[in-house]
Amino acid sequence: MKQRNSLSAVLAVAIAAIVTAGTALAATQASDGTHAPRPKLDVNDDGVVDRNEAAASPRLAAKFDQLDVNKDGKLDRSERPHHGGKGRGHGGGMGGLIDADKDGDGRISKTEASSLPWLTKSFDQVDGNRDGYVVRSELRSYHEKMRPQREAERAKQAEERFAAADLNHDGKLSKLEVSENMPRLSKGFAFMDEDRDGYLTRDDLKHSPRH
Repeated sequence: MKQRNSLSAVLAVAIAAIVTAGTALAATQASDGTHAPRPKLDVNDDGVVDRNEAAASPRLAAKFDQLDVNKDGKLDRSERPHHGGKGRGHGGGMGGLIDADKDGDGRISKTEASSLPWLTKSFDQVDGNRDGYVVRSELRSYHEKMRPQREAERAKQAEERFAAADLNHDGKLSKLEVSENMPRLSKGFAFMDEDRDGYLTRDDLKHSPRH
């Protein structure tokens, strides 16, 4: 009888240990975000994720420039990482270009480009030699050509955001204005406010790390 009781006690301890370990594992997974729902990145539902929206995902923000193949300051579905299933990785590689090259000949035909909305829209402009195919060097040339326009568009967008946040139109943003209208910048307010005057000017935002 004593032996049976001892065996029962051992089993009870073993079961308790397993339950405790399982609980600890679940707690660890919850704490490290393993099963936490991913934040919605496309906040304004325009089909793309801009740099500000990407800030909600540190990993995505860190690779933003690498993923932004067409350098328009936004990530469309083909440029964003896909988790699990077909197309896993950075849109199938280089913003989906590798997957788009169905015959693997190292170039993208107009038909193959149909899987990439941004390339379909600009195909004739990217296809510098007008041979009906787009290759990597043509993409690089196109991006460099369009850089001034993209930078002008980004500057315009930044000015529009600043003006919208500057509620009293004094040409500077208080911490309250930033927290209410540019919440993603709130955490870095003190870092950007280098002169410690309690405000962010256009120059403060212009010379801060990309956001």
